[in-house]
Amino acid sequence: MMLLWIVLDLTHAIIALVLLPLRLTPWGFKRAQFERKRDPFKKRADWSFEISSEGEFEQVRPWIEDILERKQNIEIVFSSPSVLRTVQELSFKHAGLVRLIPLPLLTHTPFVLVRELSAPRLVLCRYDFFPSVMARASVSGVISGVVWASFIGKRSRLETRFWKFIYRYFYGTFHWVVPATLDDETLFKKLGTVKVFRTSEMRVAQITKRVDQRNKTLMQKFPHWEKFNEYLETFPKNHRWLMGSFWEVDLALLKSPELKRDVQEGKTIVLLIPHKLGSHWREKIQKFGMPLNYIDSNWSGEFTKNALWLLDLKGVLCELYSHVGVSYVGGGFGRSVHSVIEPYVSGSQIICGPKIHRSTEVEKIKNISPSEIVVLNNQQELEEIYLRHELTDDESHKRNEWVTSQQARLLENLKEVEKIC
Repeated sequence: MMLLWIVLDLTHAIIALVLLPLRLTPWGFKRAQFERKRDPFKKRADWSFEISSEGEFEQVRPWIEDILERKQNIEIVFSSPSVLRTVQELSFKHAGLVRLIPLPLLTHTPFVLVRELSAPRLVLCRYDFFPSVMARASVSGVISGVVWASFIGKRSRLETRFWKFIYRYFYGTFHWVVPATLDDETLFKKLGTVKVFRTSEMRVAQITKRVDQRNKTLMQKFPHWEKFNEYLETFPKNHRWLMGSFWEVDLALLKSPELKRDVQEGKTIVLLIPHKLGSHWREKIQKFGMPLNYIDSNWSGEFTKNALWLLDLKGVLCELYSHVGVSYVGGGFGRSVHSVIEPYVSGSQIICGPKIHRSTEVEKIKNISPSEIVVLNNQQELEEIYLRHELTDDESHKRNEWVTSQQARLLENLKEVEKIC
């Protein structure tokens, strides 16, 4: 097994050498500088984690924090600069216990992570199976596994002998997996070759923690939060809408004449938080002909009633989901819907676009309490959903039971991993 990853690791190193001139471009220079800012080796770690995005970090964060509370050392390999600040904050909080290693994509050298990582346990998240990380996973004496493991979008492949062979060979590199869904759990058990733990949505614990501390967070990050919240609560919860992580295509929701009428008559309030923050959204939203309040970190507290609210604030979306009744989650009319698990755990009903083929979260919600999520098929439905949307049967008890079970299973799986390491 290791021979394959040795070859791929060397291939990556050759490609990095060929692309050496790329480091002279603004992007390449910036990326190379990012990759070189790795913490020096001080002592052997107990655990290694590989993550890419903020969402993946949130998946494994409960495990990481539990390990750090026990004063064990960890190494974190991360590929995206977007997660740098988050892992730096973690490192500062647990001084001396965390070593940060940017993934060497552009500055890769042969077996760089095989040499640099020191922990006997390696945890990969989702599907970022970079050759250098896989080479480390295949080293004798390293117990490796994958969390959030899924065949979503590829499940039909397992009906053929060829793909069964490929996946058995591939996952044979690992010792264990935590599947993303119950269907994945069944498929991994049929596949064999790797120990399968019970499926677990690992972000639930962190989301619940953020929801419990939401008012403290909003007091820190949302100027005049108490004044705003007092106004927000004058609206019935099912008339509080939030568009989270939206893109320009998602703004078609605002074309609804009924929505415009209800906003201007003070019957409904709509909060808007784009996927990429910025004041440029003001002009785009004002085209829909409704008054607009723009809130950034310098907001004075003055506002216009019966208007839309554009929030240019970082780190408040998860906390706000629990303050609204209906959440439209963007991305579903683009490449793929953004995370729907945050509004679900927060108790908000969810609406999203049709691109859900990569989302294990949508699949989970449909299996637990299907009335809590509406998946639109096209732009016409997006423009009409405000008029058509009705409160559905309350399935909060199913959601609460699932949330409780996921938090318990989270640490159970960690204990099981430690048993085989």
